[in-house]
Amino acid sequence: MKIIINTCYGGFGLSPLAVKEIAKRKGRDCYFFTHGYPDNGYVQISAEKAHSAFIWFAYSVPNPNDYKLSEPDQDGLYRSANERADKIALDYYLGEYRADPDVIAVVEQLGDLANGKYAQLKIIEIPDDIEWEIDEYDGIESVHEKHRTWD
Repeated sequence: MKIIINTCYGGFGLSPLAVKEIAKRKGRDCYFFTHGYPDNGYVQISAEKAHSAFIWFAYSVPNPNDYKLSEPDQDGLYRSANERADKIALDYYLGEYRADPDVIAVVEQLGDLANGKYAQLKIIEIPDDIEWEIDEYDGIESVHEKHRTWD
């Protein structure tokens, strides 16, 4: 089994180019945004601008502002547009996505171009029958066989 980890200080992250390629493989459109001020709406940017942006978002719709809730929900919270505008999953830091065949293929295809701003990605291989988890310290990750833990 192949798993992607980050091997440098900073943290796991995929480049906008990698996210766009993953979306393409999954049959989804991909548009990039940053926050606009002063109204905190989303402003569309190119993948190239997203790569140099401090914070960027990827959605499968050309204008996630159309989906933004203006009233709080039953919990008194404002749900972000990501639940309603089909945000492209940027949760690739979660274990299940680290072994996704499309994500693996894109990282293999793009090499260093798949690295997020503060990442140096590496694909490791472990036996298929292992239950695994990712351990992280200051952004540097390793894969461990799951075991019981109590706090």
